[in-house]
Amino acid sequence: MIEALDEAPEAMACAEIDTLTTVTLNTVNTSVCEADQAQNVSKNTVAKHFSAASGQYDRYAQVQKQIAQVNLELLNKVRAGQDAAYSVDLGCGTGIHTKSLAGMSEDCLAIDISLGMLEMAKRNHAETTTAANKAIQYCTGDADNLPLQSGTVDIIHSSMALQWCTSPNIAIDEIARVLSENGSAQLAIMLDSSLHELRLAWDSLGIASRVNRFFSQQQWLEAAEQLGTAQVRTNTAGQFNIQYRVEQFTEWHKSSLHMLRALKRIGAATKNNPTHVNSGLNTSAMAASVGISKQELRALDQKMYQQLLADSSQYGSDSKPSSLGQGLPLSYQVLFISIHKSQD
Repeated sequence: MIEALDEAPEAMACAEIDTLTTVTLNTVNTSVCEADQAQNVSKNTVAKHFSAASGQYDRYAQVQKQIAQVNLELLNKVRAGQDAAYSVDLGCGTGIHTKSLAGMSEDCLAIDISLGMLEMAKRNHAETTTAANKAIQYCTGDADNLPLQSGTVDIIHSSMALQWCTSPNIAIDEIARVLSENGSAQLAIMLDSSLHELRLAWDSLGIASRVNRFFSQQQWLEAAEQLGTAQVRTNTAGQFNIQYRVEQFTEWHKSSLHMLRALKRIGAATKNNPTHVNSGLNTSAMAASVGISKQELRALDQKMYQQLLADSSQYGSDSKPSSLGQGLPLSYQVLFISIHKSQD
């Protein structure tokens, strides 16, 4: 059953994360944790970009933090009063919310496609333990091929990670596969309608967009609707209750250049652009560092301000700018999906 809520890689290297070797439960599929030489090149790119951004991610990923907090609050409501033996933070990043997740279960595993992010998460939570006073475990892994055995995970938390997957069907299928009976997954996923201000400006100028394309709300919900049907490729026996909601989060930037740099600083710009941006560069050099000319930047700024004036009515009262001095908006459309697996 699916219903709407009323409210609005790098090569896998588990052995390089010391605490992973202490996992004693029969949950981690070690054969999947071994280096996968046939990984998709684009995922390698994603992993490298996020690894490069790991040291500054927490400073600049303000919207991502807000989204993760909402996702965690939804998870707390879903799991209220329920015990959990094993939880997974899927796409944990720097582990901003892994600590809270660990407190909900006896064992906790943090998974990310980026080894750099995992190393940062491990440093951030060196002294953090689970509800059973056990250390958090860490493993590089791909959501399209989770390094976990079927039916072993009670809680999955994933925020702003699954949009990088190859296919919504594969990712949702994998999550359903590893969920235990009475297990729950709470997912926050960026949709294709995100960053539309930037994408529209590129298109209007006839310039090839530097914005990544993501899957649509319909594609994710269709994937969720297939759970428990013959179309699902793995054994996901059980009944699934699915709820969802969509929310918009908006951040403001001084200019289009600052907007592009912000995306790069959190590793989100993967359209064949450099990952490192030196804030000490002059305007021309900074423009080059984000793969755009100074003339294109001027045109992009002008177009985005025109859009802001023409389309400001689309923003809610909390987001609508009082003046152009507030800068340029960049919005994130986020799908929150709650999946609960029960016994047949």
